[in-house]
Amino acid sequence: MADIHEHTDGCGHDHEHDHEHELQHMTLMLEDNTEVRCIVLGIFEVDDYEGKEYIALLSEDGEESFVYEYVETDENEDGFELLNIDSDEEFETVVSAIDEILEDDEEYEDYEYDYEEEDEE
Repeated sequence: MADIHEHTDGCGHDHEHDHEHELQHMTLMLEDNTEVRCIVLGIFEVDDYEGKEYIALLSEDGEESFVYEYVETDENEDGFELLNIDSDEEFETVVSAIDEILEDDEEYEDYEYDYEEEDEE
């Protein structure tokens, strides 16, 4: 149903080794101007929304989780943009796909997620 893949530039080392336990992080700036440091759970596609990618994030303290549409772009220095998912139906479909992916991935089986939808004002 959904595939998870990571966008990385490598470890910077000139040799090959297992990076299975290294986590990617990003800092979100929320609408109230607070910053939340998050673990990137994955970037993935959902069959029902071809051509779109999504990102699932978990705050480092495990208290908050987020899901956004993920768009690669050359318009900023980060190389990507996070967009709110405006449709409730699309949001629920994406969250279901994330749950399915995480159920199949033993690395995340101890976590419970309650995804938050950021409202645009």
